[in-house]
Amino acid sequence: MGNVRIPKQGRGIHTKNRIIKAAFQLFAQKGIHGTNSNEIAKRAGVSTGSFYSYFKNKKTLLLEMLEDYLDRHYMMIWKQLSTYKTNELTLEDIKSIIKNTFDAYTIQPEFHRQTHALRYSDPDINRVYERERNREIEQVRFLIEQNSTALRIKDPVAAAIVLHNTVENVAHTIKFIGTEIDEKRLLNTLSELIYGFFSKDDPKELT
Repeated sequence: MGNVRIPKQGRGIHTKNRIIKAAFQLFAQKGIHGTNSNEIAKRAGVSTGSFYSYFKNKKTLLLEMLEDYLDRHYMMIWKQLSTYKTNELTLEDIKSIIKNTFDAYTIQPEFHRQTHALRYSDPDINRVYERERNREIEQVRFLIEQNSTALRIKDPVAAAIVLHNTVENVAHTIKFIGTEIDEKRLLNTLSELIYGFFSKDDPKELT
């Protein structure tokens, strides 16, 4: 294959985006392993040669898609961070972060489900997920340390891992597995539990 092209002009960017959009559609319909590069090119309305001018192979495309998806996932969760008084987080601040996490799972749910399953067998995909996981944990650790005077936590790093894993697990259960309990009830209860880490005061009842 020739050198991979990095599009800088509108037409090239549009073509690359069509390939990515087609890949998302096919991965959702046929699965990642059930889709090949020729099918993606055909769905995108481009030649196979054009596909390979933008991506070395399907794996390269998949990893780029995953990087972009996880960036959007991260931005959804922390999109309101600049509006928080980070050294005095309120119950509503905690609730909004958790709600944003739940919402982030709706960006590309089938893509998330498939790639998350692959992380256990594919070292490259796992590496991307671990990098994102560490970025999330670092953000949570920052918030814990910003609120250290109000906490009884002695190990911010361990606390950040526990908090991150707890929220992610609940979000994963709600969006991918399903639960008989209403999502709002889980959101409110989880917010109140986590708020206990950030305040010695009893949280007020959420409405």
